[in-house]
Amino acid sequence: MPMPMRLTTLALTFAALFATLPAHAASMPTQEQIQAAVQAGVAKTQAKAPSSLPISVKVSSLHGCRESQEVPGEVVCLVGMRAGMRDGFQVLPLRKDNDTWVGVERKHAKFAGPSPAEAQAMLRAWAKEEVARDPEAAKDVQMQEAQSTMQVKAINECEVKSKTGYLVCDTELSVPSRPDGIKTELTFMLESAGWRYVPR
Repeated sequence: MPMPMRLTTLALTFAALFATLPAHAASMPTQEQIQAAVQAGVAKTQAKAPSSLPISVKVSSLHGCRESQEVPGEVVCLVGMRAGMRDGFQVLPLRKDNDTWVGVERKHAKFAGPSPAEAQAMLRAWAKEEVARDPEAAKDVQMQEAQSTMQVKAINECEVKSKTGYLVCDTELSVPSRPDGIKTELTFMLESAGWRYVPR
């Protein structure tokens, strides 16, 4: 099994590869276009420090891209990366330079999680499946509320876990038995079909 790379190390590696370029209107890049941007960043780094050892960097998977909520004109992409013999997941900020996608030098880029409505639908569907699987769960007040009356008020900041690519999001919930609200962390995974709730 390849050894997972720590998020901070991977973030620093790719921040060093990318140069800041002017903003343009952004569609969404493909995995091949992201790989080309990474390779261009590696080539620039090698040109600046020819004595350093070359590193092999591959975009092994693309989970999805969306418009950056931090910088207008940029997109952020959640990707699986292989650097040398190490694997990890990373949020890469990119922007378009004419018709070419280029990487952006910006550390700790954020990737937004699902909307509150999407998260609420996922949680309610999960609760219904749990109750169908385990009739005892139907007696639990929290499971009853989770199926029908629980509301997701807000999905706040999310952190991408470098080992799994999961997003762990600060979430605010509301249920009738807790009118003051509940602050918790919920985990989601972005797949080709959309978001999926990942139970603890």
